[in-house]
Amino acid sequence: MEAEFAGLIPELMETLKAEGPYAYTIMPEILPDGTVKSPILRTREEIASAYRLVRGMSDLLSSEALIEITGSWYQFTEAITRGRRKGQNNVGRNHVISLFPVSGGSGITGELVWVKVDRSLMGFGAAPEDCDDEIDRRRKLLSLHDRYCAALKAGDAHAVVDTLADGAQGAIRDYVLDTGTLVELDGKPSNLQYYEAFFSRYEIRSVDMLQRVAQDWYIFAELRLEVSCRRSGQDLAFHIAEFLVPAKDGRFIIRVGHGTDPAGQSAENN
Repeated sequence: MEAEFAGLIPELMETLKAEGPYAYTIMPEILPDGTVKSPILRTREEIASAYRLVRGMSDLLSSEALIEITGSWYQFTEAITRGRRKGQNNVGRNHVISLFPVSGGSGITGELVWVKVDRSLMGFGAAPEDCDDEIDRRRKLLSLHDRYCAALKAGDAHAVVDTLADGAQGAIRDYVLDTGTLVELDGKPSNLQYYEAFFSRYEIRSVDMLQRVAQDWYIFAELRLEVSCRRSGQDLAFHIAEFLVPAKDGRFIIRVGHGTDPAGQSAENN
């Protein structure tokens, strides 16, 4: 954060782990038609270029954490940040969530960021009449997330996709090709194809909730999945941490997160 405030790109790059794979989504886009994009950066060169662009346009003046969850392999933060455009005096304020995954050794392997956006700007079609207050919206997101977790536990790809809005964007840890970085899922068909392949590879034994935060504009959760590899029969476990953001219809249009390497449970428990 000191390097962010000072706008020092080399010092920012020093906070990364020396070697990848990396996973960054720090420049989400909301288009006028309601389309949402969360581009993924995977190389040190792409990340350095993004830092130069962001810090070249603006100065970050402060970051006040409202929620902090520090796990063994990530940090999640909800914060209020203050900044201003280069050459301007007006100071703006943003409500931001961020997830910083780490792996073995020193340094982060990712920076996954989302800035609060009015949900009426995201997704397609007319927004349904909304008479809910903040508590009602939080409870509905909790219920939707419970459905999502139940669909994961049941190994039901269609039920997973039913919790997603049209045009849903995913930037999540790739457990199908096992690349160690993020896979970009663009729209419902892409999400369905991924989860059909995921459930074809793994039989889900359990899905346990370890952490969860429910606000009216996002859900954050860390889940532990215990699975059996259908090809080898090996029992494995891994954790995923992700935030999910609703569109105007109340379903999730953004899912961004990361996960740990699959590990044999006997080795994990020793």
